[in-house]
Amino acid sequence: MKHLLTAAAVTGVLAVPAYAALSPITSDQSLQNLGQCVAVEGTASVRKDPQRLGTDIDVDGEHSSFLGYIPPGNERQFPDLGSLNGQKVRITGVVHTYLGRGEVRIANKPQLTAATGQPSDGGLTHVGPEFSKGALSTVCS
Repeated sequence: MKHLLTAAAVTGVLAVPAYAALSPITSDQSLQNLGQCVAVEGTASVRKDPQRLGTDIDVDGEHSSFLGYIPPGNERQFPDLGSLNGQKVRITGVVHTYLGRGEVRIANKPQLTAATGQPSDGGLTHVGPEFSKGALSTVCS
């Protein structure tokens, strides 16, 4: 019985509703969430990446601890990318590191949206990509 209760408790903690939206975190919190699916909000600085030939979206400044990266060829999904410069944005995806900064690779349009600043009903700030279902599966895979 003890093992059954433990399994139920673990399942309850790891289950994420398919409709759950992530509450935003700041760029400074991104490195604390490596390997997790998060939504980072802040002011965008859009620039070409000179080494990787794609586009960087620095969140809260070029020397902040987080950026979104759009690989070459994916920019065509964002025809108004330049208009995001100086705007509040939300970048959603799995956090990896690049040159000591947190980074999310932006592969599809739902990963880059206008910032809402609103927490979700559940208050989740991150989820392991293996548990993201429904709407999160398109931005956290």
